[in-house]
Amino acid sequence: MSQDLPPSPFPYPALEDWLRAKVLPFWASEGFDSASGAFVEKLDFSARPSEEDYTRVRVQARQIYVYAHAQTLGLFPEGLVLARSAYDFLIDNAWDIEEAGWFHRLSRKGSPLDRRKDCYDHAFMLLAMAWLYRATGAPQVLDRARQTMAYLDGAMAIEREGAFDGYADYVVPADEPAPLPRRQNPHMHLFEALLALYEASGERGWLDRAGRILDLFRRRFFSPQSGQLTEFFDNDWHETPVEGVFVREPGHHFEWVWLLHRYGVLAGEDAVLPIMQKLFAWGWRHGIDRRENGVFGAYDEVDPAGQVLKGGSKRLWPQTEALKACLALWERSGDPTAAAGIDPLLQSMFTDFVSFDHALWQDQLDGAGKVIAPGIPASSLYHLFLAIAETLRMAPKGP
Repeated sequence: MSQDLPPSPFPYPALEDWLRAKVLPFWASEGFDSASGAFVEKLDFSARPSEEDYTRVRVQARQIYVYAHAQTLGLFPEGLVLARSAYDFLIDNAWDIEEAGWFHRLSRKGSPLDRRKDCYDHAFMLLAMAWLYRATGAPQVLDRARQTMAYLDGAMAIEREGAFDGYADYVVPADEPAPLPRRQNPHMHLFEALLALYEASGERGWLDRAGRILDLFRRRFFSPQSGQLTEFFDNDWHETPVEGVFVREPGHHFEWVWLLHRYGVLAGEDAVLPIMQKLFAWGWRHGIDRRENGVFGAYDEVDPAGQVLKGGSKRLWPQTEALKACLALWERSGDPTAAAGIDPLLQSMFTDFVSFDHALWQDQLDGAGKVIAPGIPASSLYHLFLAIAETLRMAPKGP
């Protein structure tokens, strides 16, 4: 199953140099607030930190993941100090010492601004702790991951007819209705985090939990007939429109392809391939801009018929997920369409979204390729770093 990337004119060795010499050092300096000991939320186009006084817990978690993972690859070992610092910042300020769970948003100095408990945030905290534990071996980090999982199970897990039926998106008071719509997205990232915790710890229980999410994916999110992934639901898992439109996100189709491959590797499960193929086929057919004058890559949103939404906009992150999906399907099955997509996606990313000359990115383009993102969110580094790390893992070694 394991195989190198197909021949390409793209300069794969330059990717490692770019991460090591530009991206990781830049975001460790300009993207880190030494006064608070935490990462910054976003930069403006002059590479100055935003003056808005907040940070989301999920952004801290994503940056902890990046620098812990980078340390395990030997790309930027000094970044582990920053990851530890940001983790301590969250432990001191974001963990609810009375009721457990992680708050949603903090001020830059750490005071809680939004005490909601969001399942999506908890998924990224679990991912951050998986990689921080892998990088440090600190048992208290794994202990906190167990506490976080216990909180999710106690406060957010939903049962239907005596069986697990997913997690609530938010914890709300008993007399308030759950906010809608429900999302598949937090479950996808829980799946990711559980796989990472299993890989880091070797504890089978994490993989078993990932298996429960996979079963939910099969029952609730994925249509084997159409190959589509449903995004938004009511409380009974019936699809619900957003602003009157049923939404498909090609980036999430591609993200699940890579995650299913990871599950297959860790669980020794070959039955994931047909699902990967259907998700990829639908996303690649309906979610990629192939217009002669367009920016090649994945759209933000389309509808179930493949009609492009949001004016054909493209964020950076769906491009990284399309790349990861191509890598995963090529590695698992040698799929020629996936192989043929790797080079064009890399070329487009390094033409329209990022550059080898610096460590910044254009986070979103409109349908005509014009930049529409108001700044540079730190949250996108998680997607970019992982896609490049996967490319480097599979790139040919040696002369």
